[in-house]
Parts: sequence; C-alpha cells; structure tokens
Amino acid sequence: MSYTQAIQFVQNNGNPIEQARLSYLLFDQPASPSIIAEFCSLQNQDGSWSPFWAEKYSSLDATCFHLAQAYQLGVGKSEAAIAKAFTFIAHHQKSNGSWEEEQSGGEMAPPWAKPGELSAKLYLTANCGYWLAISRSYQENARKAALFLANNLNHSGQLPSFLQTHWLAIGIWRYTGLAQQAEQTTRYLATRLRDFSANNLTWMISVLWSVQVPVNHPFIIEAVARLLSLQQSNGQWQSDDGPEYDVHTTLEALFALKLCERI
Repeated sequence: MSYTQAIQFVQNNGNPIEQARLSYLLFDQPASPSIIAEFCSLQNQDGSWSPFWAEKYSSLDATCFHLAQAYQLGVGKSEAAIAKAFTFIAHHQKSNGSWEEEQSGGEMAPPWAKPGELSAKLYLTANCGYWLAISRSYQENARKAALFLANNLNHSGQLPSFLQTHWLAIGIWRYTGLAQQAEQTTRYLATRLRDFSANNLTWMISVLWSVQVPVNHPFIIEAVARLLSLQQSNGQWQSDDGPEYDVHTTLEALFALKLCERI
C-alpha cells in the first residue's frame, strides 16, 4: 500500500473540490467559503441536486450523494444548503416509510432510481433513511424507513435489491435498534465480499464506521484487506464509473482507510 502515491495521484489529477476533500482528509481543514459556494451552486431551490441522468430534475439519490461529499469537505449540518437537503429528503418520504423518485424522471432513470421498481424503492429508502438517521434530527423518519426495510428482509439477511442497499440498511438498523436485522445482513455481506469493487468497499466501510462498527471487527478487517489489494501500481483505485471518476474513488479509499486507522 502506498499512501504517498495515492495522495500524489489526487494532487496531480483532482479538480478544486477534490483537492479540498484531500486537504480535509489530510489536515482536517474544512473547505474554503469559495469552495463551499461552488459546491452549493448547483443545488436546486427545493434543496435537492440533479443527477447526471436528468438535468434540472430533483433527485433523492443525487441529493444523498452530495451529502456524502459535503461530509468530506467538512461542511457542517448547520450549513443552510445541508439543512435544506435534509428537509427535501424528509418531505418526500411516503406514509409507509419508503422513498421513490418521481415519475417525471422515470424514463431516464437508471435501474437503482427507477420508479415503480421494488429494488430501487428499497435502495432509495435505505439511502435516504440512512442520511436522516445520522442527521439526528429526523429519528421518526428513520424509524419508519428501518421498519419498511425490515419487512422486506428474508431469512438469510438479503433484501431484493442492489448490494449497496444492504450496508445502508445496516446503518439505519444499527441507529434504530434493529440489531438482529443488522447482524443477519452483515453475515450475508460477508459471503459477497470477494465480489466487491473499490467503490463498494469504500462506501460500505464509511457507512459501517459511522454507525460504530469497530474497526477491529473481523468483517471490517477483511474489507480493508480487500480494498488494499485493489490499489493500482500508480497509487490510484479504479472507479466502476470510468477513468474520469478514478480521483473520486481514490479519495473515497483514502477516507475509508483513515477511518479504519490505516493512515
């Protein structure tokens, strides 16, 4: 493992926001006001962000993604843009505790955001519910989301949804006290770990760390070992989304490794 090469890869190839994320990672230095303004400049009036697949569409998934980026810039929950994002998410929760993208974006939506599909509904519920849970201001919303997910869990700890749904669901269940469901699904994920990409591993590690899964837990130790094995010879980690996202994935890997006390 070469931290120096990974850092140099980001320094040589990252955009200003990515450089600011690196500074926060290395020195706990929050982004400057100008960087925060640039980050927030694409936020919609309703508090959402638009996804790559639909310009000017208010997306739940894209908003969750930007909340994750805000955390890595040192942007606090009291920042007006972040508070608006939480409000947007909470406002769109359905009475049964779930979330789903609006039909207006349905034709363009990728599988994980497709309206009318249970797999997408479970993923968005896990993602939105997780962020409201860790905000600590929407606990009733998180509880309803946790129960909706639990009602769709089978005896082997698997949800009829994407891999990402599972670790996000673990996050909500640990926050809301559904320890049995969290443990079942952790055991299921352990059977899939060899299939995980760097994108999967970094996201999962950061979620589990945020809900106080110990860094010396055997599952986390194995996940970190898998992540380290995926580093490329030039220091980077490859993104599932193409070379243009390799800096992002490398940053995610560095953050995950720092959380696990490996940096």
